[in-house]
Amino acid sequence: MQKKLSTAQIVVLLSGTLFAFYTVFIDFLRFYQYEGTFFKVKDCIYPNPVTTPCFYGAFAFLLALLWAYKIKDTVGSNDFLVKQKKLIYLLVVGTIFAWSNFGILYVKFLNTPAGEQFSCSGVPATSPFTTACFVGSTVFLVSLILGIVLYRKVPAN
Repeated sequence: MQKKLSTAQIVVLLSGTLFAFYTVFIDFLRFYQYEGTFFKVKDCIYPNPVTTPCFYGAFAFLLALLWAYKIKDTVGSNDFLVKQKKLIYLLVVGTIFAWSNFGILYVKFLNTPAGEQFSCSGVPATSPFTTACFVGSTVFLVSLILGIVLYRKVPAN
């Protein structure tokens, strides 16, 4: 059961990592297409992806994925519990970061007239629940829940 939960945690973090980096990659392509450079951060049609929360969330996902993968073989040991607890702390910070950014996006979305709403990538959006911010926040939350369940299922030696 513990190995399956560890594998599930890795799969969820992998999906979050792939989704986030795909989103950032598409944002970089769009940005370069309109700006012709990656180094401009002011007066841009679309925000530079380096200035968006998704860019930093992608690296948080990658760090959590690498961490979860590194400790997967120690499931069942006290060493695992210590490392899993630290991974949970990282996932708590990532979840707070993601949901805070989604909250800001949501408030902006509600205060903007219909048809003029944008996601944090500068792309028009019809609902805040179809944005990359919402998807990333949800995946971080699922990862956190899985991490806590896994931590509680592994008995201390």
